[in-house]
Amino acid sequence: MEVKIKKVNPSATIPVYSKSGDAGMDLTAVTLQVTDEGRYIYDTGLAFEIPEGYVGLVFPRSSISKMDLLLSNSVGVIDSGYRGEVKVCLLNTGQVPVTIEAGDRIA
Repeated sequence: MEVKIKKVNPSATIPVYSKSGDAGMDLTAVTLQVTDEGRYIYDTGLAFEIPEGYVGLVFPRSSISKMDLLLSNSVGVIDSGYRGEVKVCLLNTGQVPVTIEAGDRIA
């Protein structure tokens, strides 16, 4: 299956499989916005063209759990008709500030 990917930010990183046999590819943070409610919204700088009849799924990376971060909606859904930028919203459930920066893999 072919999924077209468009960079909407020149700093974006096109996802790739890290190792042969990996179930998914990593999304990388480009920019960060912290809301007053403590949500960390990361832009990926990417838009995807998911074929009709399919869906893109966004899961938190396993390493994110070491930082008391949760994906705000548990699993992100990218519908086949959505063409906007994919953003990842993480919640900090701990007391220690988060130190994810641009270029870090987040989902």
